[in-house]
Amino acid sequence: MRVLFYVPDNRITHSYMPTLWPYVLKSLTPPGHSVTTVDGNIVRMNPEELAEFVRREKFDIVGIGGMTRTIHRSYAVADSIRALGVPVVMGGPHVTEEPEEALEHADSVACGEADDLWPQMLKDFEAGKLQPIYRSCEKPSLENYPRIPWEQTDFRQFRVLPRWASKALLMLGWGRYDVSISPVETGRGCPYRCDFCTVSPFFGEKIRFRTNESVIGELKLLKSLGRTLVFFVDDNFAINPRRAKSLMRAMIEADVRIYWVAQISMNLLRDQELLDLLKASGCVCVFIGLESVLPESLKEVSKTFNKPEEYGEIIGGLQRRGVYCVTAFIMGIDGDRPGVARKTWDVVQNWPPGFFPVFSQLTPLPGTPLYKSLRDQGRLEERHWLNYRPYGAAFTPKNMTPAELEKEVRAAWGAAYSPAGIYQRVRRMRDVRFVSKLLYVFATLAFRGIYFRQMTVRAWLKLIWQNRRSVREVFSLRSFTNHEIAPISEISPLPVQSAEPSTVTPGS
Repeated sequence: MRVLFYVPDNRITHSYMPTLWPYVLKSLTPPGHSVTTVDGNIVRMNPEELAEFVRREKFDIVGIGGMTRTIHRSYAVADSIRALGVPVVMGGPHVTEEPEEALEHADSVACGEADDLWPQMLKDFEAGKLQPIYRSCEKPSLENYPRIPWEQTDFRQFRVLPRWASKALLMLGWGRYDVSISPVETGRGCPYRCDFCTVSPFFGEKIRFRTNESVIGELKLLKSLGRTLVFFVDDNFAINPRRAKSLMRAMIEADVRIYWVAQISMNLLRDQELLDLLKASGCVCVFIGLESVLPESLKEVSKTFNKPEEYGEIIGGLQRRGVYCVTAFIMGIDGDRPGVARKTWDVVQNWPPGFFPVFSQLTPLPGTPLYKSLRDQGRLEERHWLNYRPYGAAFTPKNMTPAELEKEVRAAWGAAYSPAGIYQRVRRMRDVRFVSKLLYVFATLAFRGIYFRQMTVRAWLKLIWQNRRSVREVFSLRSFTNHEIAPISEISPLPVQSAEPSTVTPGS
């Protein structure tokens, strides 16, 4: 039987981080079935073109992911495929919370983590007994994590750069710089229960981890296949610092220090030993959900463990180790008022410059405390995901209008990614080597593309010209003479302790 897994895009941005679920489910698919994955962020097809692909390739069943931000696309694709008479199954956080809605567009829905559900769904489908809804009774253990057959994977689906940029690098003989990220999972779950987040409702508050041996084995396989960059997709890689340190030491001991990025909470980055191990094991960037620089706003979303007065110091500690960070901010929290973008930037612009700020509006997602609260208050736009608008407000903020919220988000992106804003950060990187500075400028321009459309060659040439002062700074003499901060391409080893966890209490 032929199975297609489809990862939907949102039709707006070309921003892309790799998705792991199709490859996990492929590894859990019983023998005798052929599985193909199409990521809509990379392979651009409208619903009709995808339906034609399904018809031409004679797929028997199609599985589609269901995240709230892309669910409108999931439904459109599912409708086109079902019009051919091909069954569609869906899973993910959104359809877990809205299964009846999803069944208007799908033949069957997996509610919760699908590790244990998918083999049964496939078995029932073969027997002609596919049920409308499957629910996971328990969270699957990760101790016997399946082996993902990465050697069968077309890694072109994990490319991040625009196609023209990839071709240009190949022509110049610089193919090794064609950024391609491989997703790897080491754990699931989060105990924090931030009001706006679906992680705890979907994956649970109890943390489940793979064994170090399992993770190391997968990293070795990826390294043998020539992979150079890994994204640990855990929602909080260091949620248990003791375990995170143990894994990083194991990576160093096994000599699989492949470059990697991960998501880590700001409060966990106070640990200097953890920071040293990040660098030594190959970490080049961390994603940090700062959310706000205003304590009153952090209190509103149950994230008081973030301390704004520590942000700059922690970012500086990462930069000194050659680790960059993506700092994420949310606007529209009940403590926010018009002018929050300017207040945020007034603080952020004084931080050490090795970071990439990203901004979004607060979005009420089904299953979260925020969603229930806004609905109870009559401030929610019902089923807002069916009227998807990029960076559009889906609720009525407490202290501003929806239009004012959207204006604040736009102002934040404009301040951070204007030529003047970029140059302000680059000129302060006087103690950073040429390679790191060059990579930082290029990555900054790429992050700008999350909000501003700039995928064509012409758009990039115009962008480089607009940022010519930053480019000149990169190629200035001081970029080649100051060497205080090592580039990310140099991983300096630390004295390696045993990979066994130290005697620290869990979660410390």
